Amino acid sequence: MGAAAVVRRILEQSGMTKSRLAAEAGVSRAQLDRYLSGRTQPGYEQLARLADAAGFDLEVDLRPQPRPFPEDLLLVLEFGETFETKPPKPLINLGPVWREAARRREAIAAHG
Repeated sequence: MGAAAVVRRILEQSGMTKSRLAAEAGVSRAQLDRYLSGRTQPGYEQLARLADAAGFDLEVDLRPQPRPFPEDLLLVLEFGETFETKPPKPLINLGPVWREAARRREAIAAHG
């Protein structure tokens, strides 16, 4: 999330007017408008001051970015798609085997 989006979120969630938020944070209304439009990037301290003026705590969270696949791997995968695939072999019906095993287990239990 960019700084302009953070300032927008602070403004929207606070319910304050731009003029009031600017006054409470000690910045000019024109400066707040520059932050909101993205023409000026506020630093962390300015964002924290805006958040504090609106009654919020500013938190920064770092998460690893998803890493793109290496180009070579994508080429290999695309190359593999050019080959025909064999249809899968039909599954073996194990029903008769299981039924016979159950029958033998019952016969052993009956005579055991």
